[in-house]
Amino acid sequence: MRQLLVAILICFCGNVLAQTPREIATLVNKPRNSASLPADYYMLIAPENELEAFDSTFRRQTPNDVLTRQKEKLTERNKVTLLRCEQCALPFVQLDTAANIKFKRNLYGYWRAVVIRTIRYSDSISYSTDLFYRNAVVQFEDTSDLIISISEDNFRVYYKDAGKDRYRIITDSRYELAGKRFLLTYKNLKSEADVMQVGIDKEGRLIINNNTAYQRREEGHSNVYATNTTQLILEKLNVQQLHYNEEKKNNPVPSRRVSPN
Repeated sequence: MRQLLVAILICFCGNVLAQTPREIATLVNKPRNSASLPADYYMLIAPENELEAFDSTFRRQTPNDVLTRQKEKLTERNKVTLLRCEQCALPFVQLDTAANIKFKRNLYGYWRAVVIRTIRYSDSISYSTDLFYRNAVVQFEDTSDLIISISEDNFRVYYKDAGKDRYRIITDSRYELAGKRFLLTYKNLKSEADVMQVGIDKEGRLIINNNTAYQRREEGHSNVYATNTTQLILEKLNVQQLHYNEEKKNNPVPSRRVSPN
């Protein structure tokens, strides 16, 4: 599961630059904080039998250029329909709109993870027994360290495995905030951007959700809706941007002292 989490983050990574991770190490001198939060923290789930209205509401709030970046695959076999949606902007469970980010500048700075986890939400409907079942399970929590640096035009993720001494860059990309709640990350072409949901909670923490949604419908028998969410919740570090101009140009700053990490 940990390999899956890192793979999701690394899918649009750039070249590793040794100097910047060494500078990042100067920002932290103690283990990261952790938070124990319920699986439905800042998540909205459709009331029973109202999924279509729920979906329509969020579809109206989602920019078209975000919707076009979803990757959907539909298959049918023996009266069973399977729908899979990756980097899903319209999952069956949505990030709460109370976390919407009004201004892009609210993202700027350094953020350190307090939660790294994967969650599975599922609704099951049986037409033969008229039963409805809902479940939300935290499948995995990662104790590794993760820091995200966000500047005006750059989104960079630094990751340090539990028990390791050094950070490494696993994501180095451009980004755009769309519709106050979507983070589009890309290397060169925005048309090839990956889609995540993003928000800021009442505690000022950054929430980043990467969603994959599934629907399995067996005609006249059952309907199952599921959302797998890779979730990061991060607190902002009270520090200034390190060498902003040099960092934008990926230039090292050799005179700066760094920690042995």
